[in-house]
This record gives sequence, C-alpha cells and structure tokens, in this order.
Amino acid sequence: MAAEKVFVALSAETKAGRSTLAWALGHFRDAGATIVITHVHVPPQMIPVMGVKFHASKLNPEQVSLFRMAEREKVDRLLDHYVNQCMRMKMKCEKLVTEDEDVVAGLVKLITLYQITKLVISAAPDRNYSRKMDKPTSRTATAIIQRADLPCKIWFVCKEQLICTSGKELETTQEPTPSNPDIDHGVMQLTVQEEQDDDNKLELGFYDEIKKACKAAENLMMRALTESSRRQKADEELASSLQKAKKYEELYLEEVRKREELEAALVRASREIAQLKQEKNLSKNDQNTIMEESQELITGKLILGSSGQAIEPLQEYLDHDDNSVRELEALLLQRKVAAFSPSSVMHSPFDEDCCIPSYFVCPILQEVMREPCIAADGFTYETDAIRGWIDGGHSVSPVTGQPLQHYEIIPNLSLRSVIQDHARRRQYSFSRCNVILTN
Repeated sequence: MAAEKVFVALSAETKAGRSTLAWALGHFRDAGATIVITHVHVPPQMIPVMGVKFHASKLNPEQVSLFRMAEREKVDRLLDHYVNQCMRMKMKCEKLVTEDEDVVAGLVKLITLYQITKLVISAAPDRNYSRKMDKPTSRTATAIIQRADLPCKIWFVCKEQLICTSGKELETTQEPTPSNPDIDHGVMQLTVQEEQDDDNKLELGFYDEIKKACKAAENLMMRALTESSRRQKADEELASSLQKAKKYEELYLEEVRKREELEAALVRASREIAQLKQEKNLSKNDQNTIMEESQELITGKLILGSSGQAIEPLQEYLDHDDNSVRELEALLLQRKVAAFSPSSVMHSPFDEDCCIPSYFVCPILQEVMREPCIAADGFTYETDAIRGWIDGGHSVSPVTGQPLQHYEIIPNLSLRSVIQDHARRRQYSFSRCNVILTN
C-alpha cells in the first residue's frame, strides 16, 4: 500500500514557513506519511536594471526570461531547506513547484491535477497569532477556505497551532494539536538549530551575490565615467576647432579685403604709368621741335621763347663767335625742356619721395617689406620683424597695443607680389627718365 501524501503549502521564505512545516512534521510523523513541499511561484513583473525596476512589458523578452529563470532557481534552492529539514526528521519528502500569476489559482489547479486529499496551509503570519483566532486572516488562506467545492481536507496552522480545518463542512477548534509534546519539543529544537545554520548559509550566499553585483555595478560605473570623459573631451575639441575656424575665416575675409584694395591700387598705378608714357611721348616731340627752332636761330630767324612771346632778331649774335651761338642754343634748349618736362606737368607715383604706399611699409621697421605676413591683429609686418617682436616676449599688437589671440603668422603673398611689381616698374621708370634727360 502506497504511503499517504500530505501536501504542505509553503512560501519561499524559510522563516515564514518554519512553524507550518514543524506542525505538519509533528502531526503526521507517526502516520508514516510523505510530506510534499508545495509552492506556487509567481513570476516577477518588475525587472531590476542598473538599480531601477522596469515592468516586464517594457524590456526585451529574452532579458525578462533570463531574470525569471534565475529567480526560479533561487526559489528552488530556498525550498531545499524545507526538504533537508524533513530528511533530518527521517520523513519522506518530495517537492512540488508550479508557476502561476495567482497563488490561489495555482493551489486550486494543483489540488485538481494531483487529486490532493490533505493540505496544510498557513492561516496567518506568526506575528498575527492570538488565542482568540478562530479563522484564517491571510488573503490566500481566506480565499481557499471560501472554496467549498475543494475535494480535500485542509488544516490551517499559525505559530504551530491548529486554527481550524476545512472540508465539506467547516469545523473550528481551539484544542491543542494531538501530538506528543516531547516529540514536538524535540522537533522544534532541532528545527530551530538547523534553521539557524541554513540562515547563516543563506546569508553567506546572499552576501556573495551582493558582492558580485556591487563589483559589476562598479565596472559599469567606471565604463560610464570613461565614456563621459571621452565625450566631454570630444566636445571641447569640437568647440576649439570651431573657434579656430571662425578666426581663420575672419583672417581670410580681411585678406580678401586687402587684396581687393591692392588690386584697385594696382589698377590706378597702371593708369598713371600709361599717362606717364603718354607724357614722355609728348616730351620727345617737344624736344624735336626745340632742335628745329635752334637751327632756325642759327640761320637768323625769329624764335619763340618758353612763354610763347617773340624775342628780338638775333642777327647781332651772328657776329659773335661760335661759342656764343652754342651758349644761346643750350640756354634755349634748357628753357624748353623746363617748360615741357613731365615733372612740371605732374608728379609720378614712382618718385622716390611720394611713390611708396603706406601699406608697403612695415609698422615696426618703417621700411618697405620684402616678406610681408599677417599677424593675429590683422596688420601686415615684415616676417623677421614680427617674429622678433613675439620672440622678445611681447604678447600685444605693435600697432593697437591689444593682446594677441595667438602667435601664428600667415604670409601675405598678394602684397608681396604687388611690392615686387612696383619695384620693377619704378626701376624701369627711372631708367627711361634718365635716358630722356641725357638726350
């Protein structure tokens, strides 16, 4: 004949189910029954992620499944403490675990599925026990006792005291449990000692898990700090690059403006050069006219002065020697050249005193620049001069006196080309003037 099975509904917390199991062990030990540790596991709906709990519907199904599987394994380990307690009392023990969203519905399904005839369940937490208690007070026990259609007998226990039983008819009793007091006392002492050992082991296990979780959280925190530092550095580099780009854009616009000014100056210089050439051609024609008039002077004709007025016939000079004639001819030529010289008409932009534009001159050396370059203040200097200024410990602009934003210099290639072209044209102009005057 198979041994009778008594199902004991227990929670996963060993302290909460200790008294219920102790009563069942003492009450059914002499009957030789098999104790079946019964538990309905409710899968958690709130899943912790990085210290914050989220509903299972908001997370990845795979992540939720892994967490629930870990929780189920933890419940199985906790229920093993009940099994070990039964084995120490030399009673046959089995374990039955099911999963359901509602504990009452899960118990009803187990009663129907396994045709349970005897069930022991907690009537209320041990702290709520009183001698006047005559019915269950916990939600689960109250819902079970209201099910009159259950085909099993149920014992409701609180703090190792039978509160009431339930079957087809409800009968309430305050009588003590019909069990041997000596046996109950021994069971209680052994249970308390073993539970303390189990609690110590359980606390050590929880401590190890908490330690691992803290280490994992620390690693995640370090990774987060590293990532935050990297992003902050990237933002600073981006801001610096944008600032430099803005400065270079301003320098570029200033360079474009100066280039336009230089191109306009170059156009004006070209016009003046063309006008000078025209004046030179006129001067050459006037010189030819002077030579013809000198010949007429020698032959005794009238000659016009530089002011256009007629002078007396110079027949009397014919009586003088050739030296007097040559002196008169030279005097007339000098007056004509003075009257129609280009310098008397206009000043050339390439004269030594007025031909050099102010932007050709270095503000530091006060000389025409050979290698012009642009500094941070927007002004153009001779390269060696501004480098010497900066290397000498100066941090302000030589012109404005304001602090320099940086010490980088940019070659002013357009101004350098204009200065070189101006020097070539000026040299050519002086050569042409000398040739005309000497002729």
